Order: sequence, then structure tokens, then C-alpha cells
Amino acid sequence: MSVAVEREQILQIVQEVFSAMLDQGEERVRELVGDAPTLLSPVSAYVDMFAQTDLGDLNARALLRTESATAHEIARDLLMLTADEEVTPEDLVDAFGEIANVVGGNVKALIDAPASLSLPHVSTPEVDMTGSVFVQDLDLLWRGQSLSVSLWLLN
Repeated sequence: MSVAVEREQILQIVQEVFSAMLDQGEERVRELVGDAPTLLSPVSAYVDMFAQTDLGDLNARALLRTESATAHEIARDLLMLTADEEVTPEDLVDAFGEIANVVGGNVKALIDAPASLSLPHVSTPEVDMTGSVFVQDLDLLWRGQSLSVSLWLLN
């Protein structure tokens, strides 16, 4: 049984998801070289994974974070809104949550155990990960905008 997820696997998942869902097959996600910028108006989206392993229950979270403006751009593109159409709070939750859901589902597929996935959650302000165990993260750029993906074990 394996629950290890490598950075390269996360990168490949995000590249494939964004290419298929937002960028008409073009690969526009790349790993950020250097320090990630501080997010001034962060939006987080996550899904939780629940697996039963030989070692017991495994509860994990796939968490995506980006600036509010970038999350709005993701929503606008996914929902095919024009530049003059407003992205409503519901649109943001639906679209950014769906991206987190698809990324999380692909991460879940890497776990060598039967697993289920929660519904996606979208949050501002930051998601409190106190008490959780950090596993892996990857800072990315999508169309030049900062996006991070992190994996956590939940207690």
C-alpha cells in the first residue's frame, strides 16, 4: 500500500486538469522557481480524502490556494463568462471548488487503497490547518499567476 505523492505527480495532475478544463489543451501551468509571493487576498479550495489502509484510516486534504483575482479568472474561464459578466460568489464556489475536486480526485487515485472524496469547500479567509500534518506542497504559476497545491494528513 502506498500513500506517497511526489511533487512531479502533483505538477502533472494540475497541468492536465488546467489544460483540459481551462486552457483548451495548452499547457500553461509550470512550477514556480523561487519563493511564492504572499497572497494578499487568498482564496482556498479543498477536498478531503478518506481511505481505509492496512495501517488504519487515512484522512487527507488536497488544498489549492491562490489570489482572489486568479480564482475569479479560473471561474470566468471554466464557466465561459465574458469579460463584462460578473463572477458571483456562487460562481466562484462552483468553479474553484470543481477544480479542487478534479485535482483531489486525481490525487486520490494515487492512493493504493479504497478511498472516497468529500464535496469541495471554498473558503476566504485562509483554511486553518492547525493540528494537521503537512505532507507535500508545490508552488505553481498559471498564466503567470501564483497557485499552490498542498497535501495534508488530517487528525
